[in-house]
Amino acid sequence: MRNFDFYEFTGILVPGALTLALLGLLLPSIPPMLQGVGSISVGGLGIFVLLAYAAGHLIQGAGNIVESIFWKLQGGMPTEWIRSEPQKLLSGGQVADLISRIRPLSRIAPEESLTDLSPNEWIGVTRQAYATVQKAGRSGRIDVFNGNYGLMRGLSAGLFLCLAVLPFSPTRSVGMAGVLGVCTVVALARMRRFGIHYGRELFTEFLLLDSTQKGMGTGV
Repeated sequence: MRNFDFYEFTGILVPGALTLALLGLLLPSIPPMLQGVGSISVGGLGIFVLLAYAAGHLIQGAGNIVESIFWKLQGGMPTEWIRSEPQKLLSGGQVADLISRIRPLSRIAPEESLTDLSPNEWIGVTRQAYATVQKAGRSGRIDVFNGNYGLMRGLSAGLFLCLAVLPFSPTRSVGMAGVLGVCTVVALARMRRFGIHYGRELFTEFLLLDSTQKGMGTGV
């Protein structure tokens, strides 16, 4: 079995495994192998990992829906905030500098605004900015934030699933509903935090990389 990379482990495998374990507590009729508990052989553990990986992908599918609704209520994802006012992602000077350096990537005329770009066009610009930073070998912190963001998005979706299953659980209780509810709120708050960190780090590294390259080219 191949090794999982950081995002696959944090964003897919962990949410899948934890959700299966929680569902096992809520629905005791689920086989122990699916829950990842009890006496499991090495082969059984391998099967559970595969099931958790598959479950993680399904949960992240639900997480995409959670993400879409959550950020729509926030006025868009953090990487979109610099196109509107007011925003707290970057300082005013950084935003002005970023806009001037993004124009060549977005290919918009000087008299046009970044708000004139469609959402898909803006996504293309941010992906190109990330590719530039990654090519320079400076995407380490960005990838960590992205992995943890994926973890919290997956946990949020998995906890929502558990809350939906709770009314049908023979072990349901008010206390359990409260714990799941609090954990869901915390996971969403952490998802928001890592999303902001991702957007801020992406643009900061892009600005720093661009400044370094210009400095090297001019002998500064």
